Amino acid sequence: MDIQRLTAARQGSESLLLRDEELTQTWQDFQLSSMPDLLSALHLCHAVHALAESGLLQRLRDGVEEDLLDGLNQRIASNLLRYLVLKGVLEEWQGTFRLTRRGALLTSEISLARLGFYLEAYGPVVQRAGDLVTGRAVYGTDVRRSNGPLSRHCGTVFAKYYTPIVLEAMRDRGAKRILDLGCGAGQLLVDVCLNDPEITGVGLDIAPAAVETARDLARRHGLEHRLEFVVADAFDPATWPPVCSGAEIITSIGVLHEHFRDGNKAVVEILNTYADVLVGEVMLLIGEPEPFYDDRENDSEFFLMHVLTDQGFPVDRATWFSIFAQTRLTCRQTLTWANAGPRMCFYDLTLKR
Repeated sequence: MDIQRLTAARQGSESLLLRDEELTQTWQDFQLSSMPDLLSALHLCHAVHALAESGLLQRLRDGVEEDLLDGLNQRIASNLLRYLVLKGVLEEWQGTFRLTRRGALLTSEISLARLGFYLEAYGPVVQRAGDLVTGRAVYGTDVRRSNGPLSRHCGTVFAKYYTPIVLEAMRDRGAKRILDLGCGAGQLLVDVCLNDPEITGVGLDIAPAAVETARDLARRHGLEHRLEFVVADAFDPATWPPVCSGAEIITSIGVLHEHFRDGNKAVVEILNTYADVLVGEVMLLIGEPEPFYDDRENDSEFFLMHVLTDQGFPVDRATWFSIFAQTRLTCRQTLTWANAGPRMCFYDLTLKR
């Protein structure tokens, strides 16, 4: 190790400035690796989430100044704000804090929903990635995603980008009653009903907690007389209660692709099971992620979630059409946004004639 010593006298003491080419190269390599940027992004994600979850974000939006940290750990909260100033999320002026333009964008409704999807819903899974890869842990037994945040954050994105597609499909058919399979927290049905006062519907989910959350959401919006939510297996119509009959459109959004883990035949069988309940002109509208397996629009992050949870992978449009060809269903049309929202394609399916 070749150390260069630069000596300078300062206030009667000796100051040594050391330089070593090998250590300099190692540190420069670390900087060039982009790991510092990754660490910054990781911590910023947690800090923005803490800003929202602590209530500080809402206080900032409301213009609270004197009591901004009231009821919080003053030392930690104040230094969190200082950190967010350093990151350009906040600006400090005369002892008060405000969101910057970047901060407003980072804490928008959609931004926080996407953050919550990965940090809250799938965070418990990613944290155990090493155990899942080695087999020390098994998804579904030792590790699970957090379904409460998953339903809540997906509901936010669905309301913005997918509800309009469902409404468009219903208008095209003149449908006024909807059955949503795997309804989760019920956001889709609530949003559809809020957009059209003539629509009624039923939400079905296998999770009792999700169904209860959906019922509460409907009550809070005054829709308890237009919407019903029941516990049943979305993939087994034999478990569906009588209230599920009479729907003019049946929706299933983002759930079927998980069954590709059991092969294409498993999905074909489920679709044929649905064909048995499509009486007359009833339409089955399935919405499925459309992967490109690239690094755009968090496609790679979405892929990783499916890897770690050992789900079936989403497939492209061509594969879905090959699946439909093996069923008693035919695709009348596809609906998707040209350049907005997470990449999702909706398939309008009816019985083959």
